[in-house]
Amino acid sequence: MWYYIFSLLTAPGVVVHELGHAFFCWVAGIKIHKIKLFQFDKTTAGFVTHDEPHNFYQAIFISFGPLIANSLLTLFLCAKLTAPYIDWHKILYTWLAVAIGLHAIPSTGDAESLFRTSTSHLWRNPLKIIGLPFVGVLYTLNFLKRIHFDFFYVIILFWLGRFYLKG
Repeated sequence: MWYYIFSLLTAPGVVVHELGHAFFCWVAGIKIHKIKLFQFDKTTAGFVTHDEPHNFYQAIFISFGPLIANSLLTLFLCAKLTAPYIDWHKILYTWLAVAIGLHAIPSTGDAESLFRTSTSHLWRNPLKIIGLPFVGVLYTLNFLKRIHFDFFYVIILFWLGRFYLKG
């Protein structure tokens, strides 16, 4: 039951996460076959099925799309918060910022996809090996999610947005 409550409360974050992938597919000119913005599934809350990227730069941006999109939107929402926090707009901004920020970290599936792209045809383009540290970052972030680093990440974004980007 708690899984479903948490999933509903953070659904906007899943939607923005998947739209982050889709946006960078669109920018890179990669064909999207199917988008599932949200579902109740313990293995994957949403997904974007697309063609393989033509080069590994596209793969990096597609894989890191949610980190970029969710983080920027969370920063923007946090920058809108000012005291007193009782106003319904600010409660809405806070909820959206937390929900979106919690889903900023790309999944292990994103890391696996980037790994495949970074290691495929390595003999034709040895510079693809540059993508492997990015794969390591994604796996490390996913490992840290097990100890709830995503909550700490939201706090960092809140602090940055609230105190450095307020306008």
